[in-house]
Amino acid sequence: HARRALLQRLTEVSIHQQQIVEHLATRQGETEQGLAALQAAAQRAPLADPRVQAAKLLPKLTPNDDIEAFLQIFENIATAEARALAPRLTGEAQRAYFSLPAVTAERYTDVKREILGRLGLSPVCAAQYFFEWEYKPRLPARAQVAELSGLAHHWLLEGGPTAEQVEERVVINRLLRALPRSHRQAVGMRNPSTTLELVEAIELAAQQRDAGERVP
Repeated sequence: HARRALLQRLTEVSIHQQQIVEHLATRQGETEQGLAALQAAAQRAPLADPRVQAAKLLPKLTPNDDIEAFLQIFENIATAEARALAPRLTGEAQRAYFSLPAVTAERYTDVKREILGRLGLSPVCAAQYFFEWEYKPRLPARAQVAELSGLAHHWLLEGGPTAEQVEERVVINRLLRALPRSHRQAVGMRNPSTTLELVEAIELAAQQRDAGERVP
């Protein structure tokens, strides 16, 4: 009798466990169906236009704005799309944008580099300011160290470069300083960010100089 009762109890437990497994399987199926429906709805929903998002959250650039801070705010709210940035620009930054070829103007990183370079805020310009920096006895030393450190950071570490890219920035600066003044000005205006771009800019400057010398 005891064995029969035990077998009956084990059977009941087994049936109960089977019911639990079936219930969990049903819930899992319902959950998966719900997730699939949500994913399908998300795919059908139109993505927010970054231009509209930028227009709502970011006012137009003004002459008093810090362009670097302005671009950082833009990157935080508008997924850094160049086409969303253009309507918010004014003045020299706007002229820098529209001076770019159409294909280049679609790449935000290229647009940002061109704007900062045009406004004298590129790593190349920061390097120039770094080496032209002078200590001012009447100003607090702490503030001056912070200023010099900021220039060094902007020159060497802006954009999170690799060690090789930092080395490249040092090489670019040294070579720019060794160029004749006429070449240095022409090459610096092209704001080279790699040694390859620097070489191409130097070669172009040399060609322009030679062409000018041949003109009667």
